[in-house]
Amino acid sequence: MSDLITERTPLVIAAEINMIKEQTEKVVLNNAVEVGRRLKEAKEMLQHGEWLKWLEESVSYTERTAQRFLLVFDAYGDQQPAALNAGAQTQRLPNMTYSQALILLGVPEEEREQFIAEMDIENMSVRELQKAVKDREQAFQDREQAFQDRDQALQEKADLLKALDGEKGKNTQLTKERDTLKTMAGDLQKSKQALEQDVEKKQLECDKLKEKTSYKSVQRMSDSLTVAYNKVAANKITFLYENMDKAFKELAYEMTKFASIDADVHAAYKKMVNDFLIKAMQERMGG
Repeated sequence: MSDLITERTPLVIAAEINMIKEQTEKVVLNNAVEVGRRLKEAKEMLQHGEWLKWLEESVSYTERTAQRFLLVFDAYGDQQPAALNAGAQTQRLPNMTYSQALILLGVPEEEREQFIAEMDIENMSVRELQKAVKDREQAFQDREQAFQDRDQALQEKADLLKALDGEKGKNTQLTKERDTLKTMAGDLQKSKQALEQDVEKKQLECDKLKEKTSYKSVQRMSDSLTVAYNKVAANKITFLYENMDKAFKELAYEMTKFASIDADVHAAYKKMVNDFLIKAMQERMGG
């Protein structure tokens, strides 16, 4: 009989305590679902504004505590039938503790059942489950980020292809414009050469015309100047002759008058005038 009794050691005692804790938390989970069920029922009966007062006065719950029970019921209430005595319930809840149930609230409802099925929750500690939920959330975020990166990459690729198509269109248009400009430049070069040749030809013709025109103009100008000079000279001679004739007539008149006054002086001036005229004719008019 004594051989069947297991030796009491701290390890054995710790294992017993942990088993009792686990069983207790499972009972707590069932009871928490039922408490949440009844809290929801009461809340639907109460008037607006009576809920918090009823919690405090009737069941000594804070709003936060009541909200946690309601969340547990919403998550797991449809997995067990309503019963006044939780111990008499047909157990259909997953084999997990109340703490594990709270942790699993962090998994979306539509994914929670699959997550529970994939995890060995019964043999997982609270810390291990927390890590698994956190890793699942991180994996979900990484996947969502990957999807966003993929969508962004696809959008950027589409935008790039669109931009490339636009650039191709621009390049095609620029190529056409470049070819058109080349053609225009060639035509302009030909026109320029033709104009330069025409200008050179006109310049030669102009130079020849200038040579002819200048010679004739100079000749005509020379002839005109000669005629004008001759006219001026003739006019000058006429003017001098007329003045000399007038002066000679006045001199002859005065000498005639003076002859009756003083014949000797008259004779002397007459001789002087005659000598002057003869000498002037000989020296200035070539004899």
